[in-house]
Amino acid sequence: MRPGLGRRGGFTLIETLAAFAILALALGQLLSAIGAGAANERKADFLLRATADAQSQLAEIGVSQPLVAGKSSGRYDDGLLWTLGVDRDRVVALGGGPPLATGFRLRLEVRLPTGGERQIFVAEKISTPNPENRGP
Repeated sequence: MRPGLGRRGGFTLIETLAAFAILALALGQLLSAIGAGAANERKADFLLRATADAQSQLAEIGVSQPLVAGKSSGRYDDGLLWTLGVDRDRVVALGGGPPLATGFRLRLEVRLPTGGERQIFVAEKISTPNPENRGP
């Protein structure tokens, strides 16, 4: 036997390929977790902005202008799109008596302007008209 031709130290090709496969799986899981976290961050940001915009708009409706049945839509300053549906609704008395007043059912939908990811925030409110500011 010649000197230096004995068993060499190191890794075989199979061991190296197995190590790379394990590393690739671990990196894939890490990137998947980071992507899911980013998607959750985008959704949380949308819901926070949509909630603030919708609460502000619903609080203002019927105060600064009369309530009128119908549909309207627009865009907030931060770019979110909104659609408001106002329907007449009867507010009934307890015990099934005659209606106390004719109110309005408000349905406000807030959505992203992009068509790719479909995120919608819906807020509903029942409101009676302000006596000083009645609509037709």
